[in-house]
Amino acid sequence: MAASPFSWMKVALLTVCALLLLNGCQPKQPGSMAREKPGSRMLAAAPQSAVEIKSLMQQAREGTDLDTVLAEFDRLIADSPAPIREEAEFRRAELMLEKRRPGALKSALAVMQKYPNHALVPYAAFWTGRWWLAQDEAGRALERMQWALQHKRLTRELADSVFDLAPSVAQDAPEREAVNWFLVAAEINSGSQESWLRLAARRASLETIEQIHRDGSLSRHLMPQFDLHAGRAHLMTGDREAVKRIADLLAAVMPHHSATAQLHAWASGEMRAATIGVLLPLTGQYARYGQEALRGLRIALADVGSSAYITLRVEDTASDRNMTIAAYKRLANESVNMIIGPLLSDTTEALIPYLKSGLPVMSLTGRIDLAHRSQSLFVHTLSPLAQVYVMADYARQHEAEKMVVITDNSADQAETEMFSSSFEALGGQVMHTLQLDKRVLDQRSRLRELRSETDNEELLAELDEDMALFMPEMEMEIDLPVGFDAIYLALDGKQVSLLAGQLAYADISGVPIYGSSRWQDGHLLDDRGRYLSRARFAASSTSADMQSGADDQSLRRFRFVHREVWGNDKTSELMALAYDTMRIATVMTSRLGLSKSELSRELHGQEGFPAMTGHVHFDDSGVGQKQLDVFRIKRGKIVPAG
Repeated sequence: MAASPFSWMKVALLTVCALLLLNGCQPKQPGSMAREKPGSRMLAAAPQSAVEIKSLMQQAREGTDLDTVLAEFDRLIADSPAPIREEAEFRRAELMLEKRRPGALKSALAVMQKYPNHALVPYAAFWTGRWWLAQDEAGRALERMQWALQHKRLTRELADSVFDLAPSVAQDAPEREAVNWFLVAAEINSGSQESWLRLAARRASLETIEQIHRDGSLSRHLMPQFDLHAGRAHLMTGDREAVKRIADLLAAVMPHHSATAQLHAWASGEMRAATIGVLLPLTGQYARYGQEALRGLRIALADVGSSAYITLRVEDTASDRNMTIAAYKRLANESVNMIIGPLLSDTTEALIPYLKSGLPVMSLTGRIDLAHRSQSLFVHTLSPLAQVYVMADYARQHEAEKMVVITDNSADQAETEMFSSSFEALGGQVMHTLQLDKRVLDQRSRLRELRSETDNEELLAELDEDMALFMPEMEMEIDLPVGFDAIYLALDGKQVSLLAGQLAYADISGVPIYGSSRWQDGHLLDDRGRYLSRARFAASSTSADMQSGADDQSLRRFRFVHREVWGNDKTSELMALAYDTMRIATVMTSRLGLSKSELSRELHGQEGFPAMTGHVHFDDSGVGQKQLDVFRIKRGKIVPAG
């Protein structure tokens, strides 16, 4: 339709549209804190600003001379009644902090001290945190954000802002400040409590764990969970002395807690000799992948000091079904304690009829559907299919109700189908599935069609009816919000990077975008994450660290051992997965000394296993469910989403 030549009428129409939207749409709850566990802390509503103050803040941010705006704030402070005067003092300090004016920090601290119970005090703490961040003081910034979270007048709006910014700051903060922040986040954001506790335990040294017990900075109801995560992490590295110390610390305050007993049990075991079989394609078409996995297994043995106790019996499957079956029979007859492999789905499936009861086989295949076909088979994988439910649930928790799924015309549509069914099982609705031609780079026409097909038709009908009452009949172009509130991209990172700008071009912007670790193919940051500020994807911390170059302690150690043996840092996710699988096998067979009849039961244990590729728990069917984290892109880096 042609646009109207009467610009004033278009302005009037846009104004009416805005009023109708404001009156007709119910507000959503902010996402990150929207669904909390029973008994969690109730947060206050955000304070409302006075009209005069809103206007001054807008003028300052639109480029009006700051001294002029500050002078107007001084006038309000001198002449206005208490509520406006007090807010004006806070907002004046906020502007000074934003514009990096001399004396800004002193001014903010003074007003916080002057009005200690004001609703803007926790906001002022957050503003000072951002100020410290601009000074490259990540530790101090995190301290102020932690203080804001703990303030009695914390609002949901402010909590969302803190959880949006602080996780990325924690990556650069000193250990103690980062651990303290994760623990406070676990107290406040109960919906993601386990993730925060795992991150805290992963970062905490034994000295920090001891300090937490001494100063009582963690509540009693979270202490056992945190200690279990920390103890299990040290168990996986073979440091039983650290596990014993953590057990003793917990025993001092909770001697009869089940977590205390579990930690003491982990600490008491002696290393025992064990034999672990390995089935990998070391020759043939997939030999490169088999060699990568074997490197990961050997790094694990060297890293945790288990090589003196563990004997590896390595068999080459040569990517062949019959050779895999023959190799498995040889290992089973040699009384190995457990088997790692096969790697390929075809050879894993061929092995199922021959699997013996009581001899666990931990396959690295991506075919999670195979696990239920034998009680002896466990599947440990980083396949995106194992992450799909995580993102469907995350999207629903963040108020996504109507979803569009975009995929390509590759043969395997399993991710698309699994996400759609998972999202709808959780109460959401998949409005449309758009399948793109992978050979075509420019998808803008298809995206414009999607935009047109998913316009909010109900709102358009209401608008037409209302316009007819008081506007003359005319032709004009009306931009309406899309009829969905989220997008899932079942694509790889290169396609996501290309598509992000095209979505904005098609006027599909401001909508949350979700995905899996398929995005982690090395191309996601090709455009430094431009247009992906609202994108979220599931991945293990190690996968994200490999992509972003983060200096995680466990990843650093993994790379160090690889460099010592092979002379370079060229590691991969498959190597990391094999590394974690060997550490699990070592814990089960050598450190805990479990018999064959006990191994399967322990593998199914509820606590699961801390792992570099993401904490894993093997469900009833034997699928390793990764307790993955959700990441976002901020300033060209991959950081935790919060």
